[in-house]
Amino acid sequence: MIKRRVVVSGIGVVSPFGAGVAPFWENIAAGNSGARLIDSFDTINLPTKFAAPLPLSDQELNNHVIDQKTLKTLSRAGKMAIVAAQESIADSGIDFAKEKHFRVGTSMGAGGVGLWDSDHSGRLLDVLQSAIEREKGATIKSSGVWNQVLNSIHPLTPLRGLSNVPTAQIAIMASAMGNCQTITTACTSSAQAVGEAYRQIGSDVAEIIIAGGSDSMINAYGMISFNMVGVLSKNNENWYTASRPFDRRRDGFMVGEGGVVFILEELEHCRKRNGRAYAEVVGYASTNDAYRLTDEPPEAWGSIQAMQEALSDAGISPKEVDYINAHGTGTKMNDKTETFAIKSVFGDAAYRIPVSSTKSMVGHLVAGAGAIEFAACVLALEHQLIPPTINYAEPDEECDLDYVPNHARERELGVILSNSFGFGGQNACLIIKTIESP
Repeated sequence: MIKRRVVVSGIGVVSPFGAGVAPFWENIAAGNSGARLIDSFDTINLPTKFAAPLPLSDQELNNHVIDQKTLKTLSRAGKMAIVAAQESIADSGIDFAKEKHFRVGTSMGAGGVGLWDSDHSGRLLDVLQSAIEREKGATIKSSGVWNQVLNSIHPLTPLRGLSNVPTAQIAIMASAMGNCQTITTACTSSAQAVGEAYRQIGSDVAEIIIAGGSDSMINAYGMISFNMVGVLSKNNENWYTASRPFDRRRDGFMVGEGGVVFILEELEHCRKRNGRAYAEVVGYASTNDAYRLTDEPPEAWGSIQAMQEALSDAGISPKEVDYINAHGTGTKMNDKTETFAIKSVFGDAAYRIPVSSTKSMVGHLVAGAGAIEFAACVLALEHQLIPPTINYAEPDEECDLDYVPNHARERELGVILSNSFGFGGQNACLIIKTIESP
């Protein structure tokens, strides 16, 4: 079957710079950091005390959700997904009531369990403590404790812990009755969600798919978990500049939170309704290292294969790529391995291609990382401006590419590659380019 052309016709962003595409792009283009000391819960005993959170309280975030009835079912990450979806739908100008509902799908990446959100987990612990104190006898009966807990929380609360609920709520919002999928593959979740949506439209499964992802792991459970794995920066003294991808001084990543949602649409469908198309999605590939859950193979075979397959899918040669948005976490291993992989795929051309990590500014959004970096690529193409890698000061001899240090760079851009690699050996690459006629 001939692959149909797929475009991005709507964008919605909730980021460490607030709700909306505009503040996100303005800040990453200016090289601003979203880093902040965590104040939403007690960090006194945590090795890492900073992150890049959404600068909205839970109540302020709630106020952005149009359908307030959905709030009881939504985690913090879910609310971010809904707000981003609202913006992307409005941005697209599509009247979903007039679409063929079974030709409209949803594809979202999801990660952290909403039951560990700071607001909910705090209340849950209080209820648990009270329930335990009320238990009689030397042996505490867990069934009795949990029965008291269940009688003390809203009956819809458990839905917050289901990763597919935001996707389903977005489908309800847009009357999207086609394929509805939620992908949970750690750091590649939302990149794969976008890529699979592209494949479905290209193979005539749908005309429109609402795709993206969100995550919110800036809570006690999330921060403790990442610290246990040993991937977070502990540079609390220099927290504002601690996110340093590709820099010799890097010591781990900074957690971020947010949600990004796109409208992916078949090109002719977009043209017939006089819609706006930001970019054309032309390539996607996903592989697995099949190596270790948290380590990448030094030979980087999975990420190399993913980039090569994405280029092949796009029908694009390595020399045609104008910019690479790196996974670029800021861990010693990832940055070195990704640099090696890029040089393996692009050869000598790797040294002329700008490579930058927007995680230096927004942190690592985990399941939402691929989506927010894909948004940076789409907007870079639109504005012909490459966002920088900030906090870059000391080169590493094993990371010797052009990382666009500290300041955005104007450049003629036609083809952009976005890399996403993650726990579990997941690799996903997306390629976009400017839209050409016919």
